[in-house]
Amino acid sequence: MKHLYILALGGLLSFSAQAQFNQPSAAAKEDMAPRQKVTNVQTNVERETIWTNDISDCATWSFGNGSMEAGQPWTDIDLNFECSTDGPSGPYNGWAGSNAVGTPQPGLNSTTSDNGFLLIDSDLFGADANYDASWVENSWVQTVDPIDCSAYPYVSISFQTRYRCWDNGASDGSEKCFVEISRDGTTWPTLTNAYTTSWMDEGMVDYDGEMVQCRYEVFPDSETGYQTDNPSILEFDITEAAGEQGTIWVRFRWIGTWGYSWEIDDVEVYETPQNDTRIDNYLSYSNYFQTGLYEYGAWAQSQIPADLQAGAKVYNVGYADQSNVMMDLDVNGNAYASNTLDTLGYAANDTLVASYQPTGLGTQTLNYLLSADAEDENPGNNSATQSFDVTDLQYGRDDGVVTAAFPGDGTDDFIAMPLYDIINDVTIYGIDVAILDGSEDGTPIRGFLVDMLDDLALTEQYGGELISSAEVDMATGYTNSGEGDIVWYTLALEEPYQASSGDWIGAAFEHYGGANVQIGEAQYTYDQTAFVYGPFGSGAAYDWYYSNEVPMVRLNLDPSATSTVNVEEVATMRGFELFPAFPNPANDNTRFQFRLDQTSDVTFELRDITGKLVEQRDLGTQPAGYNSFL
Repeated sequence: MKHLYILALGGLLSFSAQAQFNQPSAAAKEDMAPRQKVTNVQTNVERETIWTNDISDCATWSFGNGSMEAGQPWTDIDLNFECSTDGPSGPYNGWAGSNAVGTPQPGLNSTTSDNGFLLIDSDLFGADANYDASWVENSWVQTVDPIDCSAYPYVSISFQTRYRCWDNGASDGSEKCFVEISRDGTTWPTLTNAYTTSWMDEGMVDYDGEMVQCRYEVFPDSETGYQTDNPSILEFDITEAAGEQGTIWVRFRWIGTWGYSWEIDDVEVYETPQNDTRIDNYLSYSNYFQTGLYEYGAWAQSQIPADLQAGAKVYNVGYADQSNVMMDLDVNGNAYASNTLDTLGYAANDTLVASYQPTGLGTQTLNYLLSADAEDENPGNNSATQSFDVTDLQYGRDDGVVTAAFPGDGTDDFIAMPLYDIINDVTIYGIDVAILDGSEDGTPIRGFLVDMLDDLALTEQYGGELISSAEVDMATGYTNSGEGDIVWYTLALEEPYQASSGDWIGAAFEHYGGANVQIGEAQYTYDQTAFVYGPFGSGAAYDWYYSNEVPMVRLNLDPSATSTVNVEEVATMRGFELFPAFPNPANDNTRFQFRLDQTSDVTFELRDITGKLVEQRDLGTQPAGYNSFL
């Protein structure tokens, strides 16, 4: 008889180092880390300033909201912007600083924040007003006096800001921040509801028969947990609404339902520069929009395509046409170049593409740098950075950083499933998942693979299922707080699965409900690239739904993968008893002792707390009784 005894030494060590505490399901609005997508823009100090306001005089601003509009979702919702020198004060303001939660946090770190900034504290209002999910907050602040842009055919606006998005906790599009322009101070863009997808159409205003776009979305990439830098400096070309106009008024509008907060300072209207290209709101180290290839935070080396390319959207913010626009790409010191655009016209955009290859295992840092023939007047928006890891035995869509707990109610039954491209033939041995603290030990869970090319995939709960792990009771000590390195819980497949080049695989983790189990979600991902099944629809309807946050479920490519088990289970297996290692297993040399009821073939495996195999030793045939080895 041959026995495989697995000693999870990393888990054993962790028990002596720290205690595990049960925690409730993640409270509403309590994400574990921000998703930061907005980065600072280096302003051009030599640009022609038309008008500026540092919020030092609150009387230069007018405050309003939609509470008096009858028959609207925001009727009677009386929330205003305010001038403040303190940051947000709501009950979920811990993201904004280290002061006690519910007391004012440090404010916007803008250039002139000491003399005041604009703030809307939706979090504080929602708590004080006894939040009702049916309400919508529609609030704005606008300039009192007009701004004269008549001498400037090209006009832009910039401001310093800090913002965190709640978006109803589900990235459902119910929360938006706008900059709006009026030419007469009374005619403004309309708004029908918080969930409008036609905000640009509603931003069109009729001025003497000319339809003019007067609305600009400030954070187009926002979703639950999204957070800007403090501050972020944002710029918008408002030429269509403001160019050569004798009078314009500027408005900032917030619409949402019990969000976090938005702060604004140091607003400047200026002449749009002649030469200014920028890397815009699309940057992908797999050039996803053009290739359809997913981005992987842990990219298995065997699955990196030979024709890998990075893509970046470039936008001509300046009013002059730009020639020979191209992008240099540096990957861990190796240089690559993109295609070249002969001409990029005013307000035009295009995508630059650079083919590249990672340098080997480990972190790959990609530095993008945009250039053109003309010297750029605002070089701060010409560069960007991305990174991912190249791995050997794991294949993961997530970047290893927990940003939220899924599902919000861990007692729900659910399946979480990111999708994977199979570039080259590969053997899959298991599913790895990041389970969070507060999940209940002993809860039945499993992992399985789904063939996404099967017609039944995403139409039935288990449509396209290929192979599963055994259903196991969740072992103790393999959960995550959301801080530090991830402890991966392995669910070995019942037999290895041979995936072929061109396959499209879902890596699924299932919890049957009842007891509390939550897993980590990571960075933003594009629509229809990761899915969850459960009661997440209207009226708690069960179905498959796509998620814009990557569930932390990976493919395990390690031939020695075994399902995670309790150390206690190993120590009390029938016919086998394991004794504490001595001296302490953290020492250089450690002796292990075990007892067998009968003569057996024994293999010893040493794994760290993440489940990675550190050492494997075939001890051969061992006699019944007490045995030990060093």
